[in-house]
Amino acid sequence: MNNQLQTPRIHKVIASPVGRLFHSRLFERFKIASVDREFTVLRARAAADVAGTDVEQFLQELDAPDTVDEDLLKSIEHALTSHQQARNRFERLSDEWNQLFWNGQVSTIEERNELETKRRDAGGDWVSPQKTFKFLSKTQWVDIVDFAIPDPSSTVEEWSELSPETVYGPPESSPDIQVSETMQGPGTREYLLRFPSPSNFIDDEAYARVYEPWDAPGDEPLPTIIFGTGLAMACDVMEYWTEEEYVGRQLAPQGYRVILPIPPWHGRREQTGFYTGEPYLARMPVSAVELYEAQTKEIALLTRWARDHNASRVGVGGISMGGIVAMFVAGHADTWPELMQPDFALPVAASADVSELLFESSLTEILGVTDALLRAGWDIGKMANLDNVLTAPSTSGIASDEIYPVGGLIDDMTKYETLRETLDKWDVPQENRLEWDCGHFGVTLRAMRTAEF
Repeated sequence: MNNQLQTPRIHKVIASPVGRLFHSRLFERFKIASVDREFTVLRARAAADVAGTDVEQFLQELDAPDTVDEDLLKSIEHALTSHQQARNRFERLSDEWNQLFWNGQVSTIEERNELETKRRDAGGDWVSPQKTFKFLSKTQWVDIVDFAIPDPSSTVEEWSELSPETVYGPPESSPDIQVSETMQGPGTREYLLRFPSPSNFIDDEAYARVYEPWDAPGDEPLPTIIFGTGLAMACDVMEYWTEEEYVGRQLAPQGYRVILPIPPWHGRREQTGFYTGEPYLARMPVSAVELYEAQTKEIALLTRWARDHNASRVGVGGISMGGIVAMFVAGHADTWPELMQPDFALPVAASADVSELLFESSLTEILGVTDALLRAGWDIGKMANLDNVLTAPSTSGIASDEIYPVGGLIDDMTKYETLRETLDKWDVPQENRLEWDCGHFGVTLRAMRTAEF
């Protein structure tokens, strides 16, 4: 077969000896400095999804000043036309994809591979419009996030009585999980799972992408890891999804099954008018509770699904935001039915105290989350009222010797020192901990490159 799904060239570069350059602290500083510009472009794209080709509406969506330079208006008009064409192409291909993969339409794997390649190529043009809207990052009036921070008093009154058992307990519903038609990747059999989210807060369809050895018999027991992605990943809407390459397509050909859940508000679950992951930032701290609750319950269902499909062993991991979710899973899984309980946990660049992140993380500061919370009347004292659902418990719900954390010793985005304190409380053995002398982005890049990970 000559049209199987391919590993993107950028990942091959990162995984090559040249990729060592990305390990440096200089690159870490460069990456941090570019975050605000990247998110500004994403905000413009989200506004364009609502406005279409209407320049005036686009400017209203971005709260632009009353007077905008004529040349800039012409650039915006051209960008909106180009963006609308990209979005229309992606939506057309997505409709075709759904017919082929979910609705039983007869097709060959070659046809599905070809359509998947086209869909993700079109998705990249739509959701990652750095070329289309980059010029707007030089203006001062495009915000990074369209904030809607809830009032502290009413939020504390409504949410402070939520118990961890309610938020992180087992799912109350057990919807059927639908399996898509398959694709062939580089040594992998790939397909999608979908089911109504069992969340009490988020009412949408949950998705996960599965990677298995291409030539594995259908009844072969496969050790399985469910691995959560980081903030603002468009997942399989675009060509390059990092976790797909360094976890899914790295492990599956070696005899493993990898399940990559798509988080709420990301990728296929994105909401019109917001870029992927933006609602998570926009309505802190309530949005954090909602996302963690939804994804932990979805992981519980995916764990049971894996066991029902011959998983010999099931683990749960994740990086950054996905690592935070993995910590909540590890902390509360002992309250779940046995078939839903993972055997081990692999939190990477994670956090154990989300309240601390909201006020002391360099990332939330760069993205404007900390300032938005302060302007809305939040402070660390008021946030403490939600610590019962935004802080990892003092004891783990998985055997301590089955927890394998990975962290950066100078990671001030997710505060590894605080995570360390929780790992100590959980009696996680030192030999289980993989610690690197790097920051947050350095952890990601080393995980992508090293056999040690």
